[in-house]
Amino acid sequence: MSSRALRRLQKKQELEELEGSDESDQEITTAPQQNLFDLLNEGNDDDDDDDEQAPEEEPAVSPPRVASPPPPSNKTKSNKKKNKKKNKKGKAKVTDVSEMTMEELDQALKEVAADSSTAGAAAADDDLEKNTHERREFLSVNYRHLDAEAEMKRMFGSRVVNKESRTAGRVLKRSKMTTPKVDWPPYKKQGLSMELLKTTSNQISYFAFQHDDEYQDAQLEFLNGVAMHDPNALMALLARHPYHIDCLLQVSEMAKQSGDWSVAGDFVERALYACERAFHPHFSFSSGTARLSYQRSENRSFFLAIFRHIQFLARRGCWRTAFEFNKLLFSLDPEGDPLGALLSLDSYALSAREYDFVVRMATTWKNDGTMYPVDLTSMPNFAFSAAYAQYKLSSSGEEELQQAVLKFPTVCSKMLEKLGESLDDASFMQSLPEPYLELLETLFVERTHELFKEPEVLAWFKKNALAVSSQIKATTRSLACEQHDAIPLSVSRHVVLTDIQTLLGFLPSSVTGSSYHMYDPLPPSDSISGYDINDRMRSGRGGAAAGGGNGNFFENILETLLAGRRLPAQRMHEIRQLIEREMQQGGRLPGAFPEEEGDDDGQPDLDEHLLGAVTQEDLEVQQLLADNVEQALQEQQQQEQRHQQPPNP
Repeated sequence: MSSRALRRLQKKQELEELEGSDESDQEITTAPQQNLFDLLNEGNDDDDDDDEQAPEEEPAVSPPRVASPPPPSNKTKSNKKKNKKKNKKGKAKVTDVSEMTMEELDQALKEVAADSSTAGAAAADDDLEKNTHERREFLSVNYRHLDAEAEMKRMFGSRVVNKESRTAGRVLKRSKMTTPKVDWPPYKKQGLSMELLKTTSNQISYFAFQHDDEYQDAQLEFLNGVAMHDPNALMALLARHPYHIDCLLQVSEMAKQSGDWSVAGDFVERALYACERAFHPHFSFSSGTARLSYQRSENRSFFLAIFRHIQFLARRGCWRTAFEFNKLLFSLDPEGDPLGALLSLDSYALSAREYDFVVRMATTWKNDGTMYPVDLTSMPNFAFSAAYAQYKLSSSGEEELQQAVLKFPTVCSKMLEKLGESLDDASFMQSLPEPYLELLETLFVERTHELFKEPEVLAWFKKNALAVSSQIKATTRSLACEQHDAIPLSVSRHVVLTDIQTLLGFLPSSVTGSSYHMYDPLPPSDSISGYDINDRMRSGRGGAAAGGGNGNFFENILETLLAGRRLPAQRMHEIRQLIEREMQQGGRLPGAFPEEEGDDDGQPDLDEHLLGAVTQEDLEVQQLLADNVEQALQEQQQQEQRHQQPPNP
């Protein structure tokens, strides 16, 4: 018998002995398993006798039967290598709780707690990632739908739409937000830029616009012109700085008030174009992760430009473009929503026939519960809009509409009254909403009542309203959010910009009783800026028209007084502050003549009259002030001329 056959017989005997051993020995002996490749190598020996006997003895040492442990060994096979060292020391793992020591029990509890916390954290991360993905889907903007001209062509055809493609030799830089026009001034960088502030762990990037020294001077000149209520000064500034954002928005508002909507819209588009040319390379709308803080004054112009552009798009019937810009406005600050973009997002989506978007967002989006309810269906606009969208998608939506009527019954009465319809049921008038809720209900009716004029929609609306009229309870209703008892400042800002006169009566007296400018209506109380405009005013930096020091300040006062106009209260307040500061410092007004001892010409009395000149009771005092200022300016000019004259040889 060959040596190979002897080795096989020896292994067979060892295996038979192992089968009768206990389970603890089985774990030790299963380690040296037969290698199938060894058998293949042995079968290839050159010994002729081995080749003849191998077929008879191979079945006795078949590797699968030898290596297979008892039946319940599927899990222990993977654990044997891990527990090999413990088994060699003779320690068996205790699986019964009653046999565990206190140390082993504590260790087991810690392992279970660690496993559960890890699983919970993983599940929370999955939920956060899912929520983040869904939010980004609602906030992402499709650049293709920001082109109003393309939408007009889809509606009316290319031949009807006046395509301004003849550039007369000029090459206009392509824009994603607007279509540059040939008659626009050539764009030159005038000090507006954007910086990246930070990027969070979930890839949210915060940006901010910046003003350099040149733009700050233009901004100071703009504020000076607004305070003087001088449109000529604004137009002169726009001639020198044709892409100054705030000036473009203010002039647009002036054109709108005069009824020239086309020119007003053109100025807003120029403002958007200037903002886009200043974008940071990483500032993108398509991902829904770009953020701007409304708290920073340099950013607010971009918010306002988008809001007003949406209004002009709606007047032209470009609903799809208006909806996309509304998404853009909301995505810039979805938590704070400084201009109330969420209050109009649903109505523009319905007008654009984006019904699926409304249904998905109403059931998926969650707010923080501070300014708006957590669930969008707890807001009157989304509650009824989601029902309307569901009706348009599947001719159903009855359950959604009935739930909306039960939550906000006064919307039914307001809507039917707006449409000239009525229901023979007084239950809809028994519910009294609080001012904030009533404002949102009225805003929704004013925006969407045209959509409910359709006969089929109106019949569907009235049928479901009557179906639940008996379930309406007479009670005072409010929004399910923290600020339910007061109208937030952002909602007031939205109402002011909306230009719906019937809504102004809902605003609190703190808003209606205060003065504000349309280039920055109702700024936040915690407003910040990248620079101090008052410091630049004190330093004498006032734009191209500034003659140094407070020259520009006095020139504007002089022009106003010589024209026979009354100084505004803001300007008189600035004069009062200037006089008080100079008196405290023991100095004189800039450019004043030196005083002689004992010279009492009644100037203190003049100052007292000046402080009360805001009442417009004594124009002679203002004229006297104008004469003094004119003399001071002439003296200043003479001094400058003397400095400019070359010295005598």
